[in-house]
Amino acid sequence: MNSVSDATVKWGVLGTAGIAAGCTIPGMQKAKGCVLHAIAGRSLKKAESFRERFGFEKAYEGYEALLADPEVQAVYIPLPNDIHCEWVIKALKAHKHVLCEKPIAMNESELKRMFAAARENGVILMEAYAYLHSPYVEALKKIVKSGEIGDVDYIDTAFITQDYSEDFRLHKELGGGGILDVGCYCTTMILSLIDSPVSYVKADAELDRGGVDHMASALIGFENGARASLNAGMALGIDSCDRYDRLFIHGSKGFIRSEVEYNQEGDLSFTVWIKNENGERIPRTVNVTAASNYSLEIEQMNDCILNGAQPHVSEEFSLRNMHLLDRILDVSGYTDQRRSFVLDNGVEIPAIGYGSYLATDGKGEQTIRDALDAGYRYIDTASFYNNEEQIGEVIAGCGIPREELFLCSKVWPADLGREKTLQSFEASCRKLKTGYLDLFLIHWPKDDRNDEAWIDKVRESWVLMEELYEQGRVRAIGLSNFLPHHVRPLLETARIRPMVDQLELHAGYMQEYALAYLEKEGILPQAWSPLGRARVINDPRIAKLAAKYKKSSAQILLRYLNQRCIPAIPKASSPERMKENMDIYDFTISADDMSFLSCLPECGYSGEHPDF
Repeated sequence: MNSVSDATVKWGVLGTAGIAAGCTIPGMQKAKGCVLHAIAGRSLKKAESFRERFGFEKAYEGYEALLADPEVQAVYIPLPNDIHCEWVIKALKAHKHVLCEKPIAMNESELKRMFAAARENGVILMEAYAYLHSPYVEALKKIVKSGEIGDVDYIDTAFITQDYSEDFRLHKELGGGGILDVGCYCTTMILSLIDSPVSYVKADAELDRGGVDHMASALIGFENGARASLNAGMALGIDSCDRYDRLFIHGSKGFIRSEVEYNQEGDLSFTVWIKNENGERIPRTVNVTAASNYSLEIEQMNDCILNGAQPHVSEEFSLRNMHLLDRILDVSGYTDQRRSFVLDNGVEIPAIGYGSYLATDGKGEQTIRDALDAGYRYIDTASFYNNEEQIGEVIAGCGIPREELFLCSKVWPADLGREKTLQSFEASCRKLKTGYLDLFLIHWPKDDRNDEAWIDKVRESWVLMEELYEQGRVRAIGLSNFLPHHVRPLLETARIRPMVDQLELHAGYMQEYALAYLEKEGILPQAWSPLGRARVINDPRIAKLAAKYKKSSAQILLRYLNQRCIPAIPKASSPERMKENMDIYDFTISADDMSFLSCLPECGYSGEHPDF
């Protein structure tokens, strides 16, 4: 095979952003095997100025023109975060290898689509975290892996930069904010050093009026017992070019302290402190000479293209990092619009599902067909609903691939216990004509208010559900109508934590204590009866808000939940209402109106309580 030194890759650059001009293109100029073939800008004048400045062979007006150039083998994309997905997929479909600036996507759902497109077109996609290619980072990782500082139990890192008077980083719709812009360096550093699944995320942020986080902090717990904290944001003066970076890695035998800024090159150093036999901390300095991280990044990408090397920033790593960023953004209150939610195990749940309770009593199977035609891909049912066979008939004949559907069913409390739960699961799959469920829940914690042995039966069923999950027969497992005092005793014995808890949640009945508890435990709340029955949906206060936003009352209630990062499973009988319930993403409820809805006095409560 050719080596990077005697073969070349012709590169194109989509965009004339500052990161490209100041960092990546100068790195490309120094990288072995890199040919600066083409540059594209929104204006030909800007593209021509880059061609002359950096020595590109060609300049194009518009990104499509560059992607149509058959000589371009790979493209670097430094566009605003909100259009990464669009142009990455276009480049991949044009059979170009892609290096895309961080953060590569706005959320994990986008990222999965991008990597799927890379596989479909037989090309390489890598996220541009140049600093991860540095020998400085490799030296840190080598010491941690060697066990010299013992088992890592805590990492603290920060990346805080200047505030901006005007910049895309100030616009939420463009993917701006401290966490996405610089906090992603902190999360990737943490995940590079701690190889364990995340168990919980706690975070808070200072949000401006546009919802962008100027400053954010997060505490991350891992299943191996390690913890990490980060601070990220844009808070050091206005347009000042000031920065503050830090990294502290603590282990059972010592620690590492680094004050080197992310993405630096040249002569760098960090200090390792090890306890001797007397418990005294003895320091030693580790010196590293680092070339341009941007050159190393391009050379590694060239090695992937020319020699089949594996991307240093892998698909698995990018997905793991994006999932963590999503969690931090959700918990900190940054995220207020979700078309789907991704669980810790990577399973994606649509934000709006179709609640089928009593739905088939009127028009039968046609109701489910109408829901699928309206765009629903999440159908929520239960053994108790007595409609699984009807849903199964529709699914079998609808022509929609099974993997595009999300099916949830539930075991009734009278069927708790290992054998009965297994029988219930098998019956649900048989009736739904599917080999697996996407989500399987325990419907209620108790069959009877006087049942003192309920937790034993729940635990027995949960062990069976854990086995079904591990066998791949269920993609996610969870609970329904479990309040904190029902969840806590289950967590004492569960090997796999519940991933979802369905609760009655709607304006006028938000069960805030339960929501706070689920957030702390990393369990996704899901709203049944999200419209609160007629009493809420017909409330004149809701109607007034609906008139203000030119939306229906149902859309206001569902958008409220969506902005609180709570997926919902509303019921609807007519195709018009079904479509209306899905159409909630073209407006945003203001902070004041969100407060108003959250503070409504209790109304619309069903009267159904899991203890009674």
